[in-house]
Amino acid sequence: MTTVFSEKDFVELQVRAMAQPDVRVDCARPVWIFGAGGFDRGLAGIMQSSGIEVAGFVETKPVVGQVIGLPVVDWATLAKKNPHAQLALGIFNRNTPYDQLVEISLNNGFEKPLMPWDTYTQFNADLGWRYWLSPRNALASNLERIGKVASQLADDESREILFRLCAFRLGLDLPFSSFRSYENQYFNDLSLPRLYGRPISYLDCGAYNGDTYTDLLKQTGINLRQAFLMEPDPANYAGLVSHVSSRHPEVICLPLAAADRHSILTFSSGQGEGGAIRAGGDIQIAAVAIDEMLPQGRVDLVKLDVEGAEAQVLKGATRLIERSRPVLTLSLYHNPQDLWELPELLLRICPDYKFHIRQHYFNSFDCVLYAVPTQR
Repeated sequence: MTTVFSEKDFVELQVRAMAQPDVRVDCARPVWIFGAGGFDRGLAGIMQSSGIEVAGFVETKPVVGQVIGLPVVDWATLAKKNPHAQLALGIFNRNTPYDQLVEISLNNGFEKPLMPWDTYTQFNADLGWRYWLSPRNALASNLERIGKVASQLADDESREILFRLCAFRLGLDLPFSSFRSYENQYFNDLSLPRLYGRPISYLDCGAYNGDTYTDLLKQTGINLRQAFLMEPDPANYAGLVSHVSSRHPEVICLPLAAADRHSILTFSSGQGEGGAIRAGGDIQIAAVAIDEMLPQGRVDLVKLDVEGAEAQVLKGATRLIERSRPVLTLSLYHNPQDLWELPELLLRICPDYKFHIRQHYFNSFDCVLYAVPTQR
């Protein structure tokens, strides 16, 4: 990736995006959904509630014959049953690139399926928050703003990643679904050089079971003096304590969520790393601002992966950032507006930092913003 992108390119992308017609489900035809996971089932239920006939699900290797009362078939069976089926791609995760999934559909004799950004544009009011998905016009209308963010990034690779990521989410760059940056996520040549040669303190907001902390310990040249690991999900917190506390005396595990102020919030506990602060969540958790939790002292490295609450955490850590000038690594894919709002926020909090973007998994999941101080 070596192309240089400017603000003008984002404006031209906006024109292309606005000119695209919306691709919608043909309500007069039954729909087969490619995949049978959680997003797929939710999409099927919403279509049915909208009066659209969902005929079933298609998978390459079905493990069950029926889901939510609908058949799950393989491609050969679907080709016999309905060779001209209307397909909607319901798989929404970081595991398999969309260009490969589209190729599966084409290789089995079907047309390209409706993509998640197509169905989300049509059904977003019912689908609700789905990570980075947004109606096409919502992203397209902010491309000039994103172009201004791109102009503040420190390297051409970051600008190209940001441009192609936007084009991908608009349905204009399907090959980007397979792209991954070569750097290790969070700890790499962007984030680590400022930390060599001295004992450091580490803050992990969204520590899960300690896997990222363990990865940090493996980095050559890092001398870890202290670590604060925050994890609000009770099951994950138990795993975190079991994993690190007995073997790492420098670690302080905290069963808290990071936020912009102290509060009691509802939390949707996930299966693994997917728990998030949500209205109507199934449990209550305590949240605290980092500036209140750590009013003094310094932190040298901060990782934020808090399922969409990154902006609130930054607002609650402004004094720590100004005082400590830590290296910051934060997730950039949990909300569609994170692409521009999180860099804009950091440009106000720490304008003399250098900003980089890297893409660490498929389908624009696990995109990370690296903010590195230029001087101490």
